[in-house]
Amino acid sequence: MKANNQKRTEIYLNSLDNNYRYALGTKGEKTLYCFGLNPSTATLTEDDPTIIKVKSAAQKNGFENVIMLNIYPQRATNPDNLDCNINTIEHKFNLQKIISIIEDNSTVWAAWGNSIGKRPYLSNCLNEIKQKLETKNAHWVKMGELTKKGNPRHPLYLKCQKFSEYENDNAKFIKY
Repeated sequence: MKANNQKRTEIYLNSLDNNYRYALGTKGEKTLYCFGLNPSTATLTEDDPTIIKVKSAAQKNGFENVIMLNIYPQRATNPDNLDCNINTIEHKFNLQKIISIIEDNSTVWAAWGNSIGKRPYLSNCLNEIKQKLETKNAHWVKMGELTKKGNPRHPLYLKCQKFSEYENDNAKFIKY
């Protein structure tokens, strides 16, 4: 069996008070970038249920590394507990980190679910992310069918399957 000698970089970017997380995972060859809505409890040493599902789905779809990113960086185990009003400073910092981490021509998994409707600012944050990623030529994918509200499904509520293109007006796509 051939040894895997690829270089991997662990990434864990969070605020000093740990109330915000901007990125989590390993970056290397065949990296999948997954966009959730908001981070929960996972760290580099402890996975939460979402990270477990994301890693498993990524591996089953041929990816060796995963970076978890989020539309909004505030840690909340329940999206109902997100800020009622956007923290513009944290949003802009999250956006900067996203752009600095995602490489050109990367595959990006849309996985935020219907909770994006919980706060009006979340769709605006997503639109800014999509717009910035146009310069990266990101290839957007989803898993499963869209929800009745037209959102890509959250990994916790999916059986693992192959990725398919996720169409939105600000991204280019590839099929799997």
